[in-house]
Amino acid sequence: MSKVISIDSTRYVLPEGMTSKDVQALAGFLVTLTKIDSHYLWGNGEYAYSADRGAEVRIEELDLMTKAEAKALSDKSRAEYEAKKESSTA
Repeated sequence: MSKVISIDSTRYVLPEGMTSKDVQALAGFLVTLTKIDSHYLWGNGEYAYSADRGAEVRIEELDLMTKAEAKALSDKSRAEYEAKKESSTA
């Protein structure tokens, strides 16, 4: 199991050996950040910016594998799904 931090639904693996205290400090800091939205100003190619909302931060533990292993598992799952779907419509 690897500790993972999720920031606005994007997951990042935390460094191995990072202490719980450091994880709490990082998460505490990240929730103070405010997302910025951009609004295109038509005609002059510039943008206007506005503060939106705070970041959504979660800590979780996930079983990680190599990208090749994950892709192979996904491909196998997709093939099984397609076969099941095809057999139910036949």
